[in-house]
Amino acid sequence: MANSTRRTEPDHNETGWPTGVPYIIGNEGCERFSFYGMKSILQVHLTGLFVTAGMMGTAGEAHAQEIVHLFIAGVYAFPMIGAIIADRLWGKYNTIIILSLVYCAGHAVLAFSDDTIEGMYLGLALIAIGSGGIKPCVSANVGDQFGRGNWHLVTKVFQAFYWIINFGSFFATLMIPWLKAEYGASVAFGIPGILMFIATVWFWMGRDKFVHVPPKPGGNLGIYDTVGSSLLFMGFIGLPLFFTSILSTSVFWICVVGCIASGLLIFNHRQSISPDDGFLAVMLVNLKGLLSGGEAKAATTPSSTHLDVDEAPVAISDTSSADTKGSLANHWFFGPSHRKYGQEVAEGPMAVLRIISVFFLVSVFWALFDQHSSSWIRQAMRMDLHVEFLGISMDLLPSQIAALNPLMVMILIPFNNFLLYPLLNRVFPLTPLRKMTIGMVMASAAFVVVALIQAQVESLAGTEEKVSVAWQVLPYFIMTQAEVMVSITGLEFAYTQAPKRMKSIVMGFWLLCVAFGSKIVIIMTGFEDLSLTNFFWVFAALMGAASVLFGIRAYFYEGKEYTQ
Repeated sequence: MANSTRRTEPDHNETGWPTGVPYIIGNEGCERFSFYGMKSILQVHLTGLFVTAGMMGTAGEAHAQEIVHLFIAGVYAFPMIGAIIADRLWGKYNTIIILSLVYCAGHAVLAFSDDTIEGMYLGLALIAIGSGGIKPCVSANVGDQFGRGNWHLVTKVFQAFYWIINFGSFFATLMIPWLKAEYGASVAFGIPGILMFIATVWFWMGRDKFVHVPPKPGGNLGIYDTVGSSLLFMGFIGLPLFFTSILSTSVFWICVVGCIASGLLIFNHRQSISPDDGFLAVMLVNLKGLLSGGEAKAATTPSSTHLDVDEAPVAISDTSSADTKGSLANHWFFGPSHRKYGQEVAEGPMAVLRIISVFFLVSVFWALFDQHSSSWIRQAMRMDLHVEFLGISMDLLPSQIAALNPLMVMILIPFNNFLLYPLLNRVFPLTPLRKMTIGMVMASAAFVVVALIQAQVESLAGTEEKVSVAWQVLPYFIMTQAEVMVSITGLEFAYTQAPKRMKSIVMGFWLLCVAFGSKIVIIMTGFEDLSLTNFFWVFAALMGAASVLFGIRAYFYEGKEYTQ
């Protein structure tokens, strides 16, 4: 079927499920199985490669941990570029299909080059680009399928979405480490690759059943937007995140300045062809106004805001900030964009910056959470992995313990919604920011527990006695509860606090918090004299301090809720 016959908007008279939903849900289940299955064996496999290469003792483990978190950082940083490509150039469907093929290529490289460090680096880089690039597109593509008639089903489809993610993660984390132990790393990396290929084919089969929202502006302007934004991303975020330890200082700064300057030149050329009023354009107008001393005070006719007329801001607690008092025309920073574009457009970047002021402390949480893929596995490798439960005796693998996380997520979500949150609401109103504050405190508590366990593990080093891995159930439970209270609530908070046309960029910044969290782990892992026990204590203290600061910021946060 030709592209021109495909629907570009949903049928608003449709009251049932969109026909493309099964293809999206099935794709997500297979893709998440492939990702979490591959990720579950990274720490152990890389440790073995580095030890073989001559990194003895904890050096190999520590370097493997750095690579694992560098990979995670890439997966959660690339969504910024993926979102730009999808929204401005290719559209969501084409972006998902093309980058899924890159994703499959990464799995193939891992399967056929699992015994070489260089092969692992190449495969992980391809997977980071593929997985990260499609990440911001998939959930947005789900929402695109629903119109006014079946909008009431959106909540249910996202619940199914989250459930299938954890379903795939649970079985992958149990199965892939076992396959590695029984059949070798090549098979263990190959099976996730096959699942990713099935996910891609299944998604392609639904191509004529999807709503295909076209990219804007597309064409040459879309190319300018994509190249310019990608260069700015690399200059401000990509190079500092991934290349500080690879490039010499002089080369690093030359690359940074070159990327930023090139990105700005391309952006200015694009503006000269057809002015845009996106986040970057509005922020540059404000910066120019600030640097000029606010001379350009004359009001101009506001340009099109591109906002739906039914998107109305609803004040929730902001009684003092300029944007809820009224016009931003005389605001010290946002005044120029208000005068050029109008109130609604000027409010968008202001809302983004306000949300970022809350988000940046959440990076510390992600630094702790993602260590169940690295440092917690390092701890499990030193523990007694024989367990007995309900009369069943088994020997687990260190990588399999992380399956507790998705299993507990599937249990805790209904427990929280139907029991815990209603009980807490009787004591005090459980706002999203209060939930997140409690979750961050719990994350700190989880690392206190894991530090105490590690201290006991190290005290028994050199003896035949070992601490049972069953003790890890407690920190996994605490951390998973923290995840449910921070991660899910944070997405809800970001979505409601962002104006419609800024929701994608806010989601991109939310994912960047995960990338920055992994960067924190990489930095801390570089302290080679830090024992694993003290490593855990440092993160418990960092999380405790971040929780206090987050609670203070949450108390004084004055936001605005946007309804669609």
